[in-house]
Amino acid sequence: MAARLSLDERVFIESSLGAGRSVADAAQRLGRDRSTVHRELARWGGRAGYDARSAHAWACARARRERTPKLARDRVLAAAVDERLKLRWSPHATAADLREAGMSVCAETIYRACYANDPRSGLAAGTWAKLPRRCRRRRPRSVAQAQKPSPLGEYRPIADRPADVEDRTQPGHWEGDLIVGKANLTAAVTLVERTSRYAVTAALPDGYGAPQVAAAVTAALGRQPGALVRSLTWDQGREMARWADVEAALGIEVFFCEPRSPWQRPTNNQTNALLRRWLPKGTSLDIGQLRLSVIEDNLNHMPRRLHNWTSAADTYTRLSRNHR
Repeated sequence: MAARLSLDERVFIESSLGAGRSVADAAQRLGRDRSTVHRELARWGGRAGYDARSAHAWACARARRERTPKLARDRVLAAAVDERLKLRWSPHATAADLREAGMSVCAETIYRACYANDPRSGLAAGTWAKLPRRCRRRRPRSVAQAQKPSPLGEYRPIADRPADVEDRTQPGHWEGDLIVGKANLTAAVTLVERTSRYAVTAALPDGYGAPQVAAAVTAALGRQPGALVRSLTWDQGREMARWADVEAALGIEVFFCEPRSPWQRPTNNQTNALLRRWLPKGTSLDIGQLRLSVIEDNLNHMPRRLHNWTSAADTYTRLSRNHR
């Protein structure tokens, strides 16, 4: 949200209009949107009667006034919001559904009430636990984070990935990631082929540092038909710092998603969610390759709607026959 107009900015608006300049010109010189200046004038007397110091004094008094949160003022709306949060709907989904029902509330209002952790906000204390991520405190969004050198070095960004990977017509392009176990002490590699959704898992009994992950990925993909291993897409986790070793061993290219962009690996994210049916969060993943392979086999032989209720394993087998 943009900062409020300062006294200096208001004085500049007053002097600019007094000199006969247009609202658009004053806004451009201030680096503000024209609508901001138009609203300022409409709120405090119009172009002819605008007084910068009076407007600033009134604006400061208005900002300091005590406000009752919207959900505290409307108990029916608060109950409707709480009902949807109990269903694990996000504030954005809740706001959209209530809008269709003729009840107006924005997602930001819901977030603020949840994180206020105070019944005076309109929602009960502890409502933050009903949010999708269940974080007790809101994480501030930093707009000026220091750029740290990437542990990946000069990597290939996903923007350089061939366009034919996107439409899934060419098999052999994989997405990968880790699923992490209880207290972040254990992990396992998950790999999925984009066209067939065939999943491969790899245990990491010696930890999930870069050497161990590179060795596990290389071994897992090295067991697949050569024609069905063309590229790998990963996130920017430091566990894949030895990606060059994977490329050299398999003769493929490894691409990396943009930071905090899990939607750029949608197939792997969905596969990890399915694997969590057998390996819920909080489970230790120090279970050995045999048990992981049993779960992998169960998932791969499960009928899938996108394959007209055939399995990923059947689809993968057919692709391997057609691309020898």
